Amino acid sequence: MCKMPNEGAKDELLKIATELYEDAFNANAYYSVMMQCREMCEKYQEEMNLSPGFYSVTYSSLEYSCFMKLATLYESSGNVASIKTLLNDCQKHLDLLFKEDVVSEANVDNVINKQIFKHYLKHAEECFYKDEVAKQREQLKNFGFTNWETTPVTIFLTRSELIGLYTKRYHSLSKKAKNVRIQRNKVYAHNDKECILSGNQVWEDYPVNYLDMKELIDFALETTISVIDMLTGTLRAENCVNIDDLEITLMRARLGLKYNE
Repeated sequence: MCKMPNEGAKDELLKIATELYEDAFNANAYYSVMMQCREMCEKYQEEMNLSPGFYSVTYSSLEYSCFMKLATLYESSGNVASIKTLLNDCQKHLDLLFKEDVVSEANVDNVINKQIFKHYLKHAEECFYKDEVAKQREQLKNFGFTNWETTPVTIFLTRSELIGLYTKRYHSLSKKAKNVRIQRNKVYAHNDKECILSGNQVWEDYPVNYLDMKELIDFALETTISVIDMLTGTLRAENCVNIDDLEITLMRARLGLKYNE
C-alpha cells in the first residue's frame, strides 16, 4: 500500500524552497533599486550629485550583492541547495506537491498522476507548446480579440508536468547561469590572477547583461513561489512594497534646491 507523504521530507523541501525564495526575493530587490538608480541618474542628475559618493557606493554594492545572490541560486555543485537541486528534489518527491484536501492514503498515487490545474504560459515557455499556442492564438484571432497575438495561452498540467516545464526552462538558461558563475568565481568572489592580467577578457568571453540577470531572477522567483504554493497553498510576494520610491526622495531634493535658490 502506498504511504502518505513524509512530513519530515516535506518540511525539508519547504525549508530549502523558502531559503532559495528569499535569495531570489533579495536579488530582485537589489536589481529593482539598481535600475531605479540608472533611470534617476538621467532624470535627477543634479539632485543625485548632492551625494555622489553615496549613490556610487550604493550602486556598486547592489550590483555585487545581486550578482552573488544569482550565482548562489544557480550554483551547479551537487552538494549545495540551488534552483537545480530544488527541481531535482521536486521531481523525486512529487507525492509532496499536491493539495492534501483531495487525497487519502488509498488514492495518493492516482492524485499525483492526475491532479491538474490551469497554467498561463510565460513567453519563454511558449516554445515548448508551439502547436497549442498557434491553435489558441488562431482561435482568439477568429473571435476578434484585439490583442490576440499577446494574450496569454492557458494549458492544463499535472504537478509532474509543471516541474518538467520548469526543468526545461532551467536548461534553456544554462549558458547565462554558467556565465554568472564564471564571473562570480573570477571577478566577484576571487581575485583571479589570469583575469586581472587579461583585462576585460572575462566579460567578453562570458557576458552577462542586465536583461540576463532579470531573466534569471524572474525564473528563480517563479519557481520557488510555485513550489512553496504547492507545498503550503500560500503565494509569496515578488518584491518589496514601495520598492520604487527613490524618485520621491529625489523630487523632494529638487524642491529643496528650488527653494534654496
